[in-house]
This record gives sequence, structure tokens and C-alpha cells, in this order.
Amino acid sequence: MILTNREVFLLIICTVFYITLFILVLQNSRHKIQLLQSRLDNIHAMQKMAVIEPRQDVSTLFASPIYLRIKQNISEGRNMADNDWAELAEAVNNIYDGFSEKLYSLYNMSDQDYRVSLLIKIRIQPKDIATLTAHSKESIASTRSRLYQKVFGKKGSTKDWDDFILSI
Repeated sequence: MILTNREVFLLIICTVFYITLFILVLQNSRHKIQLLQSRLDNIHAMQKMAVIEPRQDVSTLFASPIYLRIKQNISEGRNMADNDWAELAEAVNNIYDGFSEKLYSLYNMSDQDYRVSLLIKIRIQPKDIATLTAHSKESIASTRSRLYQKVFGKKGSTKDWDDFILSI
């Protein structure tokens, strides 16, 4: 079988194209691996820091005006106001040094993701998180499992995300 000049030229072009494509896919895969490794290193560093005690006694958080207001909102079936979210974030960060920074260093969260994580940190039940955020229980469950998958790069349960949040 003898190939014409045109067929040889096309064969060379196709070979160069496939080699280039292979190299690009390989580089992209390496970049993704590096990102996941970096994220995993951050997680391991945070878990090592988890043994550090909170700056203040956690019971001060549960006696704080914002926590009491949250409990009242739950009992009345109301969602939280924007200023309540800011106050809660400040209270949590005062007790758990750098909580917000740790979360945002792992994943660029939406407000909803962050708010769910804050409420998990203060041990609010998922059904009550749904009330406070004006979302369904299913939406809250989806948020928790999605966050675990985004941060850890693998499927996890809602409890896995909750356990992680409570550990940092």
C-alpha cells in the first residue's frame, strides 16, 4: 500500500493534532491534581489546628443575644435578617478564631453556603437551618453534601460536612 503525498501530509497533520491534544489533556490533569493536592493540604492543616481550643468558652456563644434571637426565630418560624447574619459571623469568629477565613480558603462559598456552615457550627438542626435560611430541608441537605464534594473532591454525606465544620 503506497500513500500519496496528500495522504502522508494528512497523516502527519492528524498525528501532530492528536499529540498536541494529548499534551493539553495531560497538562490540564496535572493542574487539577495540583489544585486538589493544595486543597487537601489546607484541610490537613486545618484538622491539625482543630485540636486548639476556642479562644473563649463556647457557652458564651449559646448565651449570646444572637443565639437567643436565632432560637426565637426558629420557634416563630421566621428567617434571619441580614444584620443577624453579620452578628452571628462575628460571634462565631470571636469564639473560633479565623473560622470564616478557613472556610473561604477551601472553597469560594456563596452566602447560602457560608450561612449554612455558620449554623452548623453553632449546632442548629438542618430542619431549623431550612427555616432560618428560607430554603427547603432538601435544599439544605443538597448544600451540605455538595460542599463536601467541592472541598474534598469526593462524594460524602451531609453528616460528613457537618463533622468537618464542627472540627474546625
